[in-house]
Parts: sequence; C-alpha cells; structure tokens
Amino acid sequence: MRKTLPRLLLATTLALGPLACSDEAEPVEPSEPPETVEEAQARLLEAARGACIASGEFAEQACFKNCSRFGETNAIESCEASCSETRTQETTNCETVADVSALACDEPSLCADAAEQCREAASTTFDGCATACGDDPLNLRCRIACDSTRAIEETACGFSTAVVVPGSIEIPALPQGRPADLGVLLDADEMATVDEADSRAPAFRAREVRLNVGRPGVEVRVAQLTHGFEFGFPVDFREFRDEPEDLAFYTEIARDHGTLMVAETALKWRQLEPEPGRLEFDLGDSELAWADENGFTVKMHTLLWGNAPPFSTGSGTPEWVRDLFPSNELSDADRQELTDLIRFQAEAVVERYRGRIDIYDVTNETLNPLTSWFADRLGGEIVEDLFRWVRAIDPGAQLVLNEWISEVFTGLESGATAALVRDRALDLIDKGVPIDAIGQQAHFAPVLLFAGGADLSNPELEPRTRVDDYADALATLSEAGLPIHITETTFNVPADPEERAAHAEAMMRVWWGTEAVEEIVFWSLWNKVAARNALQHGIFDDTRDGTLTRHGEAILSLINDRWRTNETATTNDEGAIELRATLGDYVAEWEEDGEVYSMRFRVERGPGVLTVVAVGE
Repeated sequence: MRKTLPRLLLATTLALGPLACSDEAEPVEPSEPPETVEEAQARLLEAARGACIASGEFAEQACFKNCSRFGETNAIESCEASCSETRTQETTNCETVADVSALACDEPSLCADAAEQCREAASTTFDGCATACGDDPLNLRCRIACDSTRAIEETACGFSTAVVVPGSIEIPALPQGRPADLGVLLDADEMATVDEADSRAPAFRAREVRLNVGRPGVEVRVAQLTHGFEFGFPVDFREFRDEPEDLAFYTEIARDHGTLMVAETALKWRQLEPEPGRLEFDLGDSELAWADENGFTVKMHTLLWGNAPPFSTGSGTPEWVRDLFPSNELSDADRQELTDLIRFQAEAVVERYRGRIDIYDVTNETLNPLTSWFADRLGGEIVEDLFRWVRAIDPGAQLVLNEWISEVFTGLESGATAALVRDRALDLIDKGVPIDAIGQQAHFAPVLLFAGGADLSNPELEPRTRVDDYADALATLSEAGLPIHITETTFNVPADPEERAAHAEAMMRVWWGTEAVEEIVFWSLWNKVAARNALQHGIFDDTRDGTLTRHGEAILSLINDRWRTNETATTNDEGAIELRATLGDYVAEWEEDGEVYSMRFRVERGPGVLTVVAVGE
C-alpha cells in the first residue's frame, strides 16, 4: 500500500483532527504567495538529498573514529581512506537522485515540512547524545554510536541509494532446514511464551522498505544475503591441523551462517603464556588473519577465567600461576604480584589487536562457585580493574561480562542465578565500570553432563530448562538495561532428537523476540570440531557432506527460512515495490529489455520507512 505521508507527520495529523472553522472569523490575508507544487517538490528534494548526504557524512565520522582504534599509523590511514572513498561515492549517489517521484509523496509541501522537521529532530537527538558522551577519550564507543545513530536517522528523513550494475549477484543456496514440532515437548504455558516472543519480534527485527528501481511494471526479486543480527561461532585452529579439508568445510558453513568469529582458545591466558613472560601469539595471529580474509567481526574469549579440569580441558588459568598462588590467603605483595601478572597478559592481547578485535569477553564465570579462583584471592575488584584496563587501551571495543546462570546450566544449587548476574552488572554500572553487555552462556545441560557424570539415557538425569521459566530469567537479565549476548550455545538435552529440536527452536524464538538480545554464538557449529562432541550437539553432524542434526535442521529453518526475507513483486507506476524486510544485507534483481540488472542495499533498524533509490553505475 502506498504511503503518502511520513509516519510521524501522519500520526500528528490524525491526532489533531479536522481544523475548526468559523463563519465569523475575519479573513486573513497571506503574507506571501502560497508555495507552488514545483517549489514544494524542489524543497522536498533538497531536504531529502541533504538527509542522504548528511547520513554519509556521519557514517564517515563514525568510521574515522573507529579507525583511530588501530595501533599502527598505516592501518589508520588505510582505514580512513576507505571511509572517505565510501562517503565520496555516497554523496555523488545522493546528488544523482533528481526525480521527486522516487520519494512517493502526494502532498509535496507537507512532506517537505516533515522531512525538514525530521532532520531537525535528528540533529537535536544527536546533540543530546554527544553531550551525554562528553569529551573523555575513553567514551569513544559512545561517540561512535551517536554518529551511527545520526546517520541512520538522517536516512529515514530522506532516502538511501543503491548502485545498479549489469548482471546477477550470486545468492547462496542455503539449507532450509526443517521446523520442529514444538508440541512433542512444550506444554500450553511454554507455547504461549513462544507465541508472545514471535509477536514482539517484527517491531525490532524487521523494517518497512520502499525500493524504487525506476522502472514500472518490472518483476523484482529481493533476496537477503546476510542477517543484520549477529550470529557467531568459535574457531580453534588446532582442530584443523591434521585435515586441512576440515577448515575449508568449516569456512564455507561459517560464511553461510555467521558474521562473527570467536577466538575460542588461542588468546586465553593458559594458551597465550605457557611459561612466565613467554607470550605465544602465532595461533591468535593466524585465526584473526583468517577472520579478516573472510570478513568476520572478531570476538575474543576470554581475558580472565578461573577454571580448571575436569570442567574444561582448555582452562583459562596457567598451571604455573596456580602453583605460584596455591592459597586463597595472599599477602599484600602476593596480591600485587598476581594482579600485575593478570594485567600484563590482558594488556598484551588488547594492545596487539586494538581495532581488530571488536568484542571482548573480558571475564568469564566470575560468579560461578566452580571457577572463582581469582575472586577468591583478589575479590571482585579484579573484575572492575580489568574492564578499566581494557577500555583504556581500546575505548572502541565492546566489553562483556560473560556468566552462566543456573536456570540454564542446571544442577548446581549454589550457582549464579539470573538475578545475581543482573545485580552484579548493575553494581558495576553504579561504580562506573565500563561494561557494555552481559554474556549469558547457553549450555542447556545439567552440570554433571559437562563433568562426565550424567547419563542422558536415564530420564531422571536429563533435566531441561522450561521455556517459560527461561523467558522469566531472560527478562530478569534485561533489567540491567544492557545488551545481552547469548554465548556458548549448545543444546544438549533432551536426549530424544525430536524433543531436542523442539527445545532448540523454542529457545531461539524466545531470543529473537527479546529486544535486548543482539547476538547468538553457537559453540558447536560443526560437531566434528566442537568441544565435547560426543554429546552430538553440533548443528552440522560429524561429516563434511553438510548433513544437519535434527536440532540443526530446526535452527537453520529459522535462520535461513522463517527469519530470512526473500520476495518477488512487480513495481508500481512509480517503479517501486514495498515490503517488510528482516534487518540485514540484500540484493535486488530484475530484467529490462532482456538484460538482467541488480543492486545491493542494507536494511538497518531505524524509524519509519526506509526508502532505497536505485542510481546508475
């Protein structure tokens, strides 16, 4: 359906209602001639173009600020050159749009007013954001967010552009999976929880889009290439040493289904510093080079983790550190020595990879009684110090407090609850600690299973998290007011494949329908290289032929089908189609005079309808 007025203006008009008239009112002579249609169209086009150009300017500013995170001058200069090149091209594209009909407005004067008011509102919002961030250089991440938000809001006041190129753009053929039957496991209360999440999701996972290709009556196919939502996976190159073909297969399925790579083990303290003062970066360097080559955002896991076997074969704490400080009771000198050792290895990682690692699991399981080694010796202050040390070196990185919750990792009554994690996050915020997100581990399993003591063939040892109970726990975490990262996701129970698929799909839909959740990391994308792969919790099974596990089918039926927009429509008289699109990257393709044309565009979360206008190559 064609929209003749921007939503804000339309809502205001409806709220005001019809204007009152009076026969006794004295006629008012206009102080100046009324605006002609041509003048209104010119003003609308000027405002829309200005918004388009301003969007590129603020995106460039955000890009420049992010470039400043790099540690080397050459890297900064190369990054800034790329930012400027993109902005220059976008400015040219904005100026190319000359046909006001691309903006789909029947009342140019009203639409021009709305566009100008929209830009003023975007400016006011930006000024408030910048003031809140202040001038502290450690608030770089905040200022980048202000610039990025302004860029998105300016686009909503006008339009964005997409360059038309001859020929097709390859669209990957992805496995569509197979939905689960939730009824095999969930009761009525749990089903209602999933339905509620489904009803919430469209408001923040999708956006109305008007796509103008400039040709009426042509059939346009719109296909989503990647999700705007971050789906991720871990990498440990040691798993691929014996069979290089495994890395090729893993690269393929990772590129198809994710945009985020987690350096799982290479930069943990135990791996990084096997002997005092000897740092080994070769493994981390190779993994980050692979991530760069394949276009992945990088997350590091983790700078501080007080774990040890049997609960992890890749413990975060070196044995030599444990040997140095066997007792919880430390002298002041020992406390300082241990603190200095933690700071040395953590700062070495952040300094080496500034600008290349965008997200850090700064700490891991500090509230877990099984992994409280550092807290037992140094107290909670070591967590606060570590966040501040990382922020001081790379103020643009996102810093995460990663924790398990007993509502998910069941069977440990003294474990951290969602309420405890929420309260700890709020405590850190109150102390001015630069925490940017909460990581919630999603190992759906009894603790004994990970310790090798549970037999899933025995139903009594197979507890599962109820979906409605988990939704309550997730809502509790959301009360901290921070983004939530779903980390280390493994679906281990129930043992029955159909029931496990139902459990996995239900949890995925709850996450998708929770606004605070901005990332899901699958800890077992491919079962062959997944930790504890005997549990068969991979999305893909042990083979290299692309076979999905049953719960893998359910997960990919969501990611590649239910939540992925693929539509075909015929353009209207103005050469446009309208659709509701899941956030992410897209390609549009159509045929003119026997020739195929295509263009790429991106749908980001923002106000109102996103207008995308095709421009020539």
